Amino acid sequence: MTFRVFIFLVTYCWPLFAASTILGPDDINIQYVGRWDHSTATPWAQAKSSTITVVFEGESITLDITGHASDYVRVIVDGDAATSQKQLISTGVSVTGLSSTESHQLDVVKETDNGRMYVHGLAIDAGSGLLAPPAKPARKIEFYGDSNQAGYSLQSERNQGGAHLRGAFYTYPGIIARMFNAEHVNFSKSGATISTLNSSFDRTDWGSSSPTWNFENFPADLVVVNIGANDGGSKTTIKNRYHDFLDDLRAAHPSSHIMLYNAYGWSFNEPAEFIGEVIAERMDSNTSFATFPWVFAQYHGSETDHAGMAMVLAGHIETVMGWVPVAQDVMSGFGRNGNVANGSFEQSAPFGGWGWRYFDDAGLSRQYVPGDAAQGDWWLRLENNAHVQQTNPADSGDVVEVKARVRGQSGSDELQVTIDFRDQGMGAGEVSPMIAHSTTVYPGVDWSDISWSATAPTSGNPVYATRVTFTAGAGDIVDIDAVVMCESPASGGPDVCADGDGDGSYDEDDNCPLIPNPDQIDVDGDGTGDACTEPPGC
Repeated sequence: MTFRVFIFLVTYCWPLFAASTILGPDDINIQYVGRWDHSTATPWAQAKSSTITVVFEGESITLDITGHASDYVRVIVDGDAATSQKQLISTGVSVTGLSSTESHQLDVVKETDNGRMYVHGLAIDAGSGLLAPPAKPARKIEFYGDSNQAGYSLQSERNQGGAHLRGAFYTYPGIIARMFNAEHVNFSKSGATISTLNSSFDRTDWGSSSPTWNFENFPADLVVVNIGANDGGSKTTIKNRYHDFLDDLRAAHPSSHIMLYNAYGWSFNEPAEFIGEVIAERMDSNTSFATFPWVFAQYHGSETDHAGMAMVLAGHIETVMGWVPVAQDVMSGFGRNGNVANGSFEQSAPFGGWGWRYFDDAGLSRQYVPGDAAQGDWWLRLENNAHVQQTNPADSGDVVEVKARVRGQSGSDELQVTIDFRDQGMGAGEVSPMIAHSTTVYPGVDWSDISWSATAPTSGNPVYATRVTFTAGAGDIVDIDAVVMCESPASGGPDVCADGDGDGSYDEDDNCPLIPNPDQIDVDGDGTGDACTEPPGC
């Protein structure tokens, strides 16, 4: 079905729709999800993830909303998030070109939280009007956090902060809510500390102490807290702040399961190292904690990183809540079992990223020519010093091997392959690695196999991560495909380089599953969950 989303200001223009069905914002068939204030004739919401849903019959619909000049919404028609439009709130929403004989669903999701979004009403053209909205999911999840959970730079892998690059729908709270069929609220703010969150979490509008939020309006089954990265002070001081906040949070959510969810690997003495102590000291059986690896350098997470965070969180939620997830709808940028993610560059996130990191390299592009790739249909092209990298957790003494298929445009094209190792001191800008091992190869014009290995140091600070970087020579053009990273642990534990899928070699399909269930859903209908082969798994 073809439809069009138009953007234009419609406030106070109802006479233009004289032949339409015009409804006020208080119609019983307009569904509001999130932190909405209904104390006046014009409902409003400030928190990101706040959603309006309507089901209707008609050829077109216009939703009259106003808001902050730099706030954005996502407009989803008939559940088709893949073709959804992200637009400024201030321009209003109009969808045309629909069939008047079919019912349609419109979801408008608040992507940013720079100000309040007001709903004035809606108009439906050439149809019978609103129908009953879908039943709300039985599960409810409340998320509290700082810039990472708030979706800062969500649509950029270069750590950019413009409002047009922030979001809520494809953050890990949004992904998790869809995986578990849950309503959710994402009440997070860039720059938040434990104390500022504690002073704001009970508000309807983060920036205003009035009105306060009535938690009975959203009785959460699960509360996820991702906070502490912006806090300074001693371990004791930070732990006390956690306890103060958790005391107040428990009072607001008396029967919810409350969990702390923090990243490890971005700084020394980070909260992830002691949130387990905080939870143990609570003596509260309805609490838990989990951690995820910070493998996106000194950046905030993009959509692919949020999908990785969701992957880890889903496993924990299944354990503590007994909920069974469906497959996530965004590709994960987290490698698994020591392998890289998206090593054949076949997948991409909704915003276009594909799970590898880079800077402003003009000579980097993902190529699509079916039949010409070394594996699948896509590969990566690097030109004139362009480089790409991916980080994965590692331990001291681990042996890391990287394999790839490469080719150049001539026999003299140059490619540098670097494996380095890093400790946890990554929070103060781009730091030098503990040790780096590099080799230079000169691929021919046909696809050929390369490999390079290195051993993590065993002296100095404990190793936290390893990073593989590919860099093209000056003026050169090099293609890369079928990248595999294999980590053999120094601890003598299970060999993560094993042939997991039994095809006779260790390749990208062997890096699943880190968590058994999320990517073992039978998506392709062959009667079994096949880990990596079930889209959109790894």
